[in-house]
Amino acid sequence: ELLSRTCRKKLRHLDTVYVKGSKVKQEIFTFDARYHGVDFFLLERTPEQADMDAESYTPNIWEHDPDLRAMRQHVSDQFMEVFQLGVMQYLAGKWKEAYKTLERADDMMMETVLEDGYLEYDEEELEGRIFDKTDQSEDIVRIRHEIGDGASRVLMAYMERRKLRAPDDWD
Repeated sequence: ELLSRTCRKKLRHLDTVYVKGSKVKQEIFTFDARYHGVDFFLLERTPEQADMDAESYTPNIWEHDPDLRAMRQHVSDQFMEVFQLGVMQYLAGKWKEAYKTLERADDMMMETVLEDGYLEYDEEELEGRIFDKTDQSEDIVRIRHEIGDGASRVLMAYMERRKLRAPDDWD
């Protein structure tokens, strides 16, 4: 409620939880911002220009600011659809389906980051290994962590710890 409607549209619903001692559900959201491989325009602004931009803030900044757009260009509509489906399955207690869907979202994020050149890796050398889930070598696991979707990975890890079974009292 404290954020503009335009800003809220940029958030991803990650989970809904009960805080200890409360009966009120709290939604948890994440905001995507990649800084590796992004050319920031802010660095080219003078301090005076940055101050003027801050003073003339409007909710449209989320659609038009070159820095915010650059930090989010790796988030496609297709990715968002797959991720949102995974979260819906997760919240509905369909964890095996949710896991597969979120794994697909994570793969989509890695593909985008590699294809768009956000990071300086030899794509041809690594691509086969990155998407080979049996390759658990330290360098590949580190790269997956760097370029994958953190939100999908957090939910997948939570479900893995519970053997992909939602608790009986899951709501």
